Amino acid sequence: MDNNALTKMAQDMRIKPYAGESQTNYAGRVIYCALCHWMRYSVMDETTQKYDRKSKAYVLSRIKELLVIMSDAFPVCKKWIFKDLKNPVDGDELVRALRDKMLAAGELMEIDESRNIGLPVYEKRYCTDDYDRVTGLSEEISRLEHVGVTRIVRTEGDNENRVPVDRIDIDEYIDWLYAGASWTECRNIDAFEFFNPFSKRPPYQSWTNAVPNNEKKILARLALYNGLHEYHLIKKEHDKYWNSPITTVLAEWKEERRVLLALRKHAGNIMQATYNKRDTVYLLSLYCGLPLREQAIIDTYCWPLNSMDDKYNYVVPSFIWENIRNIITDGLGIDFKEHSCNSEITPIE
Repeated sequence: MDNNALTKMAQDMRIKPYAGESQTNYAGRVIYCALCHWMRYSVMDETTQKYDRKSKAYVLSRIKELLVIMSDAFPVCKKWIFKDLKNPVDGDELVRALRDKMLAAGELMEIDESRNIGLPVYEKRYCTDDYDRVTGLSEEISRLEHVGVTRIVRTEGDNENRVPVDRIDIDEYIDWLYAGASWTECRNIDAFEFFNPFSKRPPYQSWTNAVPNNEKKILARLALYNGLHEYHLIKKEHDKYWNSPITTVLAEWKEERRVLLALRKHAGNIMQATYNKRDTVYLLSLYCGLPLREQAIIDTYCWPLNSMDDKYNYVVPSFIWENIRNIITDGLGIDFKEHSCNSEITPIE
Protein backbone atom coordinates (compact mmCIF):
# COMPACT_ATOMS: atom_id res chain seq x y z
CA MET A 1 0.00 0.00 0.00
CA ASP A 2 1.47 3.40 -0.94
CA ASN A 3 1.05 7.05 -0.04
CA ASN A 4 -1.75 7.40 -2.60
CA ALA A 5 -3.88 5.11 -0.46
CA LEU A 6 -3.12 7.17 2.65
CA THR A 7 -3.98 10.36 0.75
CA LYS A 8 -7.29 8.85 -0.39
CA MET A 9 -8.15 7.87 3.19
CA ALA A 10 -7.34 11.39 4.39
CA GLN A 11 -9.50 12.91 1.65
CA ASP A 12 -12.43 10.62 2.46
CA MET A 13 -12.24 11.57 6.14
CA ARG A 14 -11.44 15.23 5.37
CA ILE A 15 -8.27 15.27 7.42
CA LYS A 16 -5.60 17.79 6.38
CA PRO A 17 -2.09 18.41 7.74
CA TYR A 18 -1.57 21.56 9.76
CA ALA A 19 1.36 23.95 9.33
CA GLY A 20 4.62 22.29 10.32
CA GLU A 21 3.09 18.88 11.01
CA SER A 22 5.49 15.99 10.48
CA GLN A 23 4.57 13.28 7.99
CA THR A 24 4.72 10.76 10.83
CA ASN A 25 2.17 12.59 12.98
CA TYR A 26 -0.11 13.34 10.04
CA ALA A 27 -0.17 9.70 8.92
CA GLY A 28 -0.77 8.69 12.53
CA ARG A 29 -3.83 10.93 12.82
CA VAL A 30 -5.26 9.50 9.60
CA ILE A 31 -4.78 5.90 10.74
CA TYR A 32 -6.19 6.78 14.18
CA CYS A 33 -9.49 7.98 12.66
CA ALA A 34 -9.54 5.07 10.22
CA LEU A 35 -9.24 2.60 13.11
CA CYS A 36 -12.15 4.33 14.87
CA HIS A 37 -14.29 4.01 11.75
CA TRP A 38 -13.34 0.39 11.16
CA MET A 39 -14.26 -0.28 14.77
CA ARG A 40 -17.78 1.00 14.02
CA TYR A 41 -18.08 -1.32 11.05
CA SER A 42 -16.54 -4.30 12.90
CA VAL A 43 -19.56 -4.27 15.20
CA MET A 44 -21.70 -5.02 12.12
CA ASP A 45 -19.60 -7.94 10.80
CA GLU A 46 -21.94 -10.74 9.74
CA THR A 47 -20.40 -13.43 11.93
CA THR A 48 -23.55 -14.40 13.86
CA GLN A 49 -27.32 -14.11 13.48
CA LYS A 50 -27.24 -11.03 15.71
CA TYR A 51 -24.75 -9.03 13.73
CA ASP A 52 -25.70 -5.73 15.35
CA ARG A 53 -23.41 -6.46 18.30
CA LYS A 54 -20.05 -8.01 19.07
CA SER A 55 -18.11 -8.99 22.15
CA LYS A 56 -15.39 -6.65 23.30
CA ALA A 57 -12.90 -9.46 22.67
CA TYR A 58 -13.98 -9.74 19.02
CA VAL A 59 -13.61 -6.01 18.40
CA LEU A 60 -10.23 -6.02 20.14
CA SER A 61 -8.97 -8.88 17.98
CA ARG A 62 -10.34 -7.45 14.73
CA ILE A 63 -8.96 -3.93 15.19
CA LYS A 64 -5.60 -5.16 16.49
CA GLU A 65 -5.26 -7.11 13.24
CA LEU A 66 -5.99 -3.94 11.26
CA LEU A 67 -3.59 -1.93 13.41
CA VAL A 68 -0.75 -4.28 12.51
CA ILE A 69 -1.71 -4.26 8.83
CA MET A 70 -1.83 -0.45 8.71
CA SER A 71 1.46 -0.01 10.56
CA ASP A 72 3.15 -2.38 8.09
CA ALA A 73 1.47 -0.77 5.09
CA PHE A 74 2.44 2.75 6.15
CA PRO A 75 5.84 2.51 7.92
CA VAL A 76 5.91 6.31 8.23
CA CYS A 77 3.32 6.15 11.03
CA LYS A 78 4.73 3.10 12.80
CA LYS A 79 6.72 5.16 15.30
CA TRP A 80 3.65 7.30 16.07
CA ILE A 81 1.58 4.17 16.74
CA PHE A 82 4.07 2.21 18.82
CA LYS A 83 6.19 5.16 20.12
CA ASP A 84 9.39 3.20 20.79
CA LEU A 85 10.10 0.65 18.06
CA LYS A 86 12.76 -1.06 20.20
CA ASN A 87 10.22 -1.54 23.01
CA PRO A 88 6.86 -1.10 21.25
CA VAL A 89 3.64 -0.62 23.18
CA ASP A 90 1.47 -3.74 23.20
CA GLY A 91 -1.13 -3.67 20.40
CA ASP A 92 -3.83 -5.06 22.68
CA GLU A 93 -3.26 -2.18 25.08
CA LEU A 94 -3.50 0.43 22.31
CA VAL A 95 -6.69 -0.97 20.81
CA ARG A 96 -8.32 -1.50 24.21
CA ALA A 97 -7.64 2.15 25.08
CA LEU A 98 -9.11 3.29 21.74
CA ARG A 99 -12.17 1.09 22.22
CA ASP A 100 -12.67 2.53 25.71
CA LYS A 101 -12.44 6.07 24.30
CA MET A 102 -15.15 5.17 21.79
CA LEU A 103 -17.35 3.81 24.57
CA ALA A 104 -16.78 6.86 26.81
CA ALA A 105 -17.61 9.16 23.88
CA GLY A 106 -20.84 7.32 23.04
CA GLU A 107 -19.52 6.20 19.64
CA LEU A 108 -20.00 2.62 20.84
CA MET A 109 -22.28 1.39 23.62
CA GLU A 110 -22.83 -1.68 25.76
CA ILE A 111 -26.22 -3.06 24.72
CA ASP A 112 -26.90 -6.24 26.71
CA GLU A 113 -26.18 -8.01 29.99
CA SER A 114 -23.12 -9.70 28.48
CA ARG A 115 -21.66 -6.22 27.85
CA ASN A 116 -21.53 -6.81 24.12
CA ILE A 117 -21.10 -3.60 22.21
CA GLY A 118 -23.14 -2.09 19.41
CA LEU A 119 -23.67 1.22 17.68
CA PRO A 120 -25.92 4.10 18.73
CA VAL A 121 -28.63 5.08 16.28
CA TYR A 122 -27.62 7.54 13.58
CA GLU A 123 -28.01 10.99 15.07
CA LYS A 124 -26.76 14.56 14.74
CA ARG A 125 -26.07 16.16 18.10
CA TYR A 126 -25.26 19.72 19.08
CA CYS A 127 -21.53 20.39 19.12
CA THR A 128 -21.03 24.10 18.44
CA ASP A 129 -23.13 26.75 16.73
CA ASP A 130 -21.38 25.88 13.45
CA TYR A 131 -21.07 22.09 13.71
CA ASP A 132 -23.13 19.05 14.63
CA ARG A 133 -21.56 15.87 15.91
CA VAL A 134 -22.59 12.66 14.15
CA THR A 135 -22.95 9.25 15.82
CA GLY A 136 -23.97 5.91 14.33
CA LEU A 137 -23.76 4.95 10.66
CA SER A 138 -25.59 6.33 7.65
CA GLU A 139 -25.31 6.56 3.89
CA GLU A 140 -24.68 10.28 4.35
CA ILE A 141 -20.89 10.21 4.59
CA SER A 142 -19.59 12.61 1.95
CA ARG A 143 -19.82 15.74 4.12
CA LEU A 144 -18.53 14.23 7.36
CA GLU A 145 -15.22 15.35 8.85
CA HIS A 146 -13.40 12.92 11.13
CA VAL A 147 -11.92 14.44 14.31
CA GLY A 148 -10.63 12.52 17.33
CA VAL A 149 -12.89 9.49 17.72
CA THR A 150 -16.01 11.15 16.28
CA ARG A 151 -17.26 12.91 13.12
CA ILE A 152 -18.73 16.35 12.57
CA VAL A 153 -20.77 18.08 9.88
CA ARG A 154 -21.65 21.71 9.19
CA THR A 155 -24.83 22.77 10.98
CA GLU A 156 -27.96 23.26 8.89
CA GLY A 157 -30.78 25.43 10.25
CA ASP A 158 -31.11 27.11 13.64
CA ASN A 159 -29.80 26.03 17.03
CA GLU A 160 -32.65 27.29 19.23
CA ASN A 161 -33.37 23.93 20.87
CA ARG A 162 -29.80 22.75 21.20
CA VAL A 163 -28.17 22.45 24.60
CA PRO A 164 -24.37 22.79 24.94
CA VAL A 165 -22.34 20.74 27.41
CA ASP A 166 -22.94 21.83 31.01
CA ARG A 167 -19.98 23.59 32.55
CA ILE A 168 -18.72 22.92 36.04
CA ASP A 169 -17.47 25.81 38.17
CA ILE A 170 -14.58 24.40 40.18
CA ASP A 171 -14.99 26.83 43.07
CA GLU A 172 -18.68 26.04 43.47
CA TYR A 173 -17.90 22.34 43.07
CA ILE A 174 -15.36 22.15 45.90
CA ASP A 175 -17.67 24.09 48.25
CA TRP A 176 -20.57 21.78 47.35
CA LEU A 177 -18.45 18.67 47.85
CA TYR A 178 -17.24 19.63 51.32
CA ALA A 179 -20.65 20.97 52.41
CA GLY A 180 -22.40 17.74 51.44
CA ALA A 181 -19.82 15.31 52.84
CA SER A 182 -20.60 12.97 55.75
CA TRP A 183 -17.96 13.70 58.37
CA THR A 184 -16.58 11.52 61.14
CA GLU A 185 -13.76 12.39 63.50
CA CYS A 186 -10.45 11.15 62.10
CA ARG A 187 -8.50 9.27 64.76
CA ASN A 188 -5.84 7.76 62.47
CA ILE A 189 -4.54 10.87 60.70
CA ASP A 190 -0.99 9.45 60.58
CA ALA A 191 -2.16 6.62 58.31
CA PHE A 192 -2.79 9.01 55.40
CA GLU A 193 -0.72 10.63 52.70
CA PHE A 194 -1.68 14.24 51.97
CA PHE A 195 -1.77 16.27 48.79
CA ASN A 196 0.44 19.34 49.03
CA PRO A 197 -1.37 22.14 47.14
CA PHE A 198 1.74 24.36 47.26
CA SER A 199 3.96 21.87 45.42
CA LYS A 200 5.26 22.98 42.01
CA ARG A 201 5.74 19.37 40.96
CA PRO A 202 3.18 17.42 38.90
CA PRO A 203 0.29 16.26 41.11
CA TYR A 204 1.43 12.62 41.18
CA GLN A 205 4.70 13.80 42.78
CA SER A 206 3.00 16.11 45.29
CA TRP A 207 2.00 13.70 48.03
CA THR A 208 3.57 13.84 51.49
CA ASN A 209 3.23 12.31 54.93
CA ALA A 210 3.03 15.76 56.50
CA VAL A 211 -0.38 17.34 57.06
CA PRO A 212 -0.52 20.68 55.17
CA ASN A 213 -0.23 23.57 57.62
CA ASN A 214 -3.09 26.04 58.05
CA GLU A 215 -5.26 24.32 55.43
CA LYS A 216 -8.90 23.73 56.32
CA LYS A 217 -9.65 21.67 53.22
CA ILE A 218 -7.32 18.73 52.60
CA LEU A 219 -7.22 15.81 50.18
CA ALA A 220 -5.72 12.59 51.60
CA ARG A 221 -5.29 9.02 50.44
CA LEU A 222 -4.73 5.51 51.77
CA ALA A 223 -2.63 2.99 49.81
CA LEU A 224 -4.54 -0.13 48.75
CA TYR A 225 -2.84 -2.55 46.31
CA ASN A 226 -1.23 -2.54 42.86
CA GLY A 227 -0.66 1.22 43.11
CA LEU A 228 -4.34 1.95 43.80
CA HIS A 229 -5.51 4.40 46.44
CA GLU A 230 -8.64 5.30 48.39
CA TYR A 231 -9.20 9.06 48.55
CA HIS A 232 -10.61 11.02 51.48
CA LEU A 233 -11.65 14.59 52.15
CA ILE A 234 -10.17 15.94 55.36
CA LYS A 235 -11.08 19.15 57.18
CA LYS A 236 -9.73 20.69 60.36
CA GLU A 237 -12.06 22.30 62.88
CA HIS A 238 -11.31 23.23 66.50
CA ASP A 239 -7.93 21.44 66.40
CA LYS A 240 -9.59 18.21 65.29
CA TYR A 241 -9.46 16.47 61.93
CA TRP A 242 -12.63 15.22 60.28
CA ASN A 243 -12.75 12.65 57.53
CA SER A 244 -15.11 11.79 54.64
CA PRO A 245 -14.25 9.15 52.01
CA ILE A 246 -14.82 10.16 48.40
CA THR A 247 -17.82 8.18 47.16
CA THR A 248 -17.39 5.21 44.83
CA VAL A 249 -19.11 7.03 41.97
CA LEU A 250 -16.84 10.07 42.26
CA ALA A 251 -13.79 7.82 42.55
CA GLU A 252 -14.77 5.95 39.36
CA TRP A 253 -14.84 9.30 37.53
CA LYS A 254 -11.42 10.27 38.94
CA GLU A 255 -12.93 13.29 40.68
CA GLU A 256 -10.07 13.41 43.18
CA ARG A 257 -8.17 15.07 40.31
CA ARG A 258 -10.68 17.93 40.28
CA VAL A 259 -10.37 18.26 44.05
CA LEU A 260 -6.58 18.56 44.01
CA LEU A 261 -6.72 21.11 41.18
CA ALA A 262 -9.22 23.14 43.19
CA LEU A 263 -6.94 22.99 46.23
CA ARG A 264 -4.01 24.19 44.12
CA LYS A 265 -6.11 27.09 42.87
CA HIS A 266 -7.16 28.06 46.39
CA ALA A 267 -3.49 27.94 47.43
CA GLY A 268 -2.56 30.39 44.65
CA ASN A 269 -0.64 27.63 42.87
CA ILE A 270 -2.80 27.24 39.76
CA MET A 271 -1.98 24.38 37.39
CA GLN A 272 -0.80 25.48 33.95
CA ALA A 273 -1.46 24.24 30.41
CA THR A 274 0.38 25.48 27.31
CA TYR A 275 -0.74 25.75 23.72
CA ASN A 276 0.55 26.64 20.27
CA LYS A 277 -1.70 27.95 17.46
CA ARG A 278 -1.24 26.29 14.05
CA ASP A 279 -3.62 27.58 11.35
CA THR A 280 -6.51 25.06 11.62
CA VAL A 281 -5.58 23.52 14.99
CA TYR A 282 -4.16 24.22 18.43
CA LEU A 283 -1.45 22.04 19.97
CA LEU A 284 -2.38 21.61 23.63
CA SER A 285 -0.04 20.36 26.34
CA LEU A 286 -1.41 19.34 29.74
CA TYR A 287 0.71 18.56 32.79
CA CYS A 288 -1.64 16.43 34.86
CA GLY A 289 -4.29 13.75 34.51
CA LEU A 290 -7.88 14.99 34.16
CA PRO A 291 -11.18 13.77 35.62
CA LEU A 292 -12.82 11.34 33.20
CA ARG A 293 -15.57 13.83 32.25
CA GLU A 294 -13.14 16.32 30.75
CA GLN A 295 -10.86 13.57 29.45
CA ALA A 296 -13.75 12.03 27.51
CA ILE A 297 -14.59 15.40 25.91
CA ILE A 298 -10.98 15.88 24.80
CA ASP A 299 -10.74 12.32 23.49
CA THR A 300 -13.97 12.77 21.54
CA TYR A 301 -12.83 15.75 19.46
CA CYS A 302 -9.01 15.78 19.65
CA TRP A 303 -6.15 13.64 18.43
CA PRO A 304 -3.23 12.55 20.64
CA LEU A 305 -0.20 14.47 19.39
CA ASN A 306 3.06 12.59 19.78
CA SER A 307 1.90 8.97 19.79
CA MET A 308 -1.26 6.90 19.78
CA ASP A 309 -1.15 6.58 23.57
CA ASP A 310 -0.13 10.20 24.33
CA LYS A 311 -2.25 11.21 27.33
CA TYR A 312 -0.98 14.77 27.79
CA ASN A 313 -0.49 16.39 24.37
CA TYR A 314 -3.31 16.92 21.87
CA VAL A 315 -4.17 18.30 18.46
CA VAL A 316 -7.34 20.35 19.03
CA PRO A 317 -9.41 21.43 15.98
CA SER A 318 -10.05 25.17 15.91
CA PHE A 319 -13.85 24.80 15.81
CA ILE A 320 -13.89 23.25 19.31
CA TRP A 321 -10.91 25.09 20.85
CA GLU A 322 -12.82 27.71 22.84
CA ASN A 323 -15.18 25.06 24.22
CA ILE A 324 -12.28 22.84 25.32
CA ARG A 325 -10.44 25.79 26.80
CA ASN A 326 -13.47 27.03 28.76
CA ILE A 327 -14.33 23.58 30.07
CA ILE A 328 -10.79 23.07 31.37
CA THR A 329 -10.47 26.60 32.77
CA ASP A 330 -13.87 26.72 34.49
CA GLY A 331 -14.16 23.09 35.53
CA LEU A 332 -10.55 22.41 36.49
CA GLY A 333 -9.07 25.78 37.36
CA ILE A 334 -6.20 25.35 34.90
CA ASP A 335 -4.60 28.46 33.36
CA PHE A 336 -3.63 28.54 29.68
CA LYS A 337 -0.36 30.01 28.47
CA GLU A 338 0.63 30.37 24.83
CA HIS A 339 3.74 28.41 23.91
CA SER A 340 5.97 30.37 21.54
CA CYS A 341 7.97 27.43 20.18
CA ASN A 342 7.29 26.66 16.50
CA SER A 343 8.20 22.98 16.72
CA GLU A 344 5.78 20.27 17.69
CA ILE A 345 5.38 19.76 21.41
CA THR A 346 7.83 17.44 23.14
CA PRO A 347 6.24 14.48 24.92
CA ILE A 348 5.68 14.83 28.68
CA GLU A 349 7.04 11.95 30.69
